[in-house]
Amino acid sequence: MSVYLLPPVQYPDGRRYLRIGPAMQPLVKELRTAHEILAWCTRQTITPQQSEFLLRMTRILLPRLEPVSVREACCVVDKTPSRYPYLGHLDDGLSVAVGGNGHGARGSDGIGQPASTVVLGEPWDFPLPQKTFAPTTAPMAQPDRPSYLKPPFGLC
Repeated sequence: MSVYLLPPVQYPDGRRYLRIGPAMQPLVKELRTAHEILAWCTRQTITPQQSEFLLRMTRILLPRLEPVSVREACCVVDKTPSRYPYLGHLDDGLSVAVGGNGHGARGSDGIGQPASTVVLGEPWDFPLPQKTFAPTTAPMAQPDRPSYLKPPFGLC
């Protein structure tokens, strides 16, 4: 059993949020269809097992923490062939920031900065070339999928 735990970050609303989440197994439920993914995301709830696990881990790691409030959210782990997030334009007026490859929650603030740069049309100012994150819509052939793209594409 393992978790990721991010230090508190102050957001524009003035509040500080600490993020904690399961480090995938064994709390992941594999989703195989678009319908299953849509149903999971629409509910916006985590499973009781995930909730209890995260509460238990928070108490172990931060025994003196007395949260003002707790908010739970779900996510879908999606993986890209490049193993980098897709940050870019698919079409006029449609931009994406997807493909956290299992690290999206941990890196959301860091991913959001270059994503906003792309969406706003500002100059690219990051160490990796912008083309590294270029989205693609071409499907990969099933038999050639590298092992890191095989399920579980699951829930965290």
